[in-house]
Amino acid sequence: MSISGENNISKNNDIQKTVFKVVEGYIAALNQRDVSGLETYLHFPHTRVMLEGGLMRWNTANEYLKSFQTRLKADKWHSTKLISVETDVISLKKCHSLIWFKRLRQNGSTINTYQSLYVITQIEENWGILLGSGTG
Repeated sequence: MSISGENNISKNNDIQKTVFKVVEGYIAALNQRDVSGLETYLHFPHTRVMLEGGLMRWNTANEYLKSFQTRLKADKWHSTKLISVETDVISLKKCHSLIWFKRLRQNGSTINTYQSLYVITQIEENWGILLGSGTG
C-alpha cells in the first residue's frame, strides 16, 4: 500500500535511516550477547511469531537472549550477518521492515539464510523492534 499526499511519510529518509540503525544495533547486540544492547534495540515485552505460527513473548532482554541461545544451540549458532533491510514507513512512529540475514557457525559456515518481518516502533522517543515474524 502506498501512502500519498502532500505529507508523504512513506519516503521519510530520516525514519528509514533510524530504523536501519535499530536493525544493525540489534544484530550487533545479539552477536555480542549484549543484554544492555538488546534492551536498547528491542521493546519489551517483546513478541515473535515463530515459523509454525506460535507466539513467544519475553519480558526482559535477559529472557530473550537465554531463549534465543537455547533454541539455536543444536545449530551451533555463533553469529548473524545482516544481508538486507527493506523498510516501509507506516506512520511517524511505526515501520515494517523486511530483513534478510544469515546465521553462521564459529568457523564461518552458513547454517541457513532467513527472512523476518519486524514491526519497529517509536515508544517514548526510543525506536526499537516491538515484534517480529520470521522463518527461523
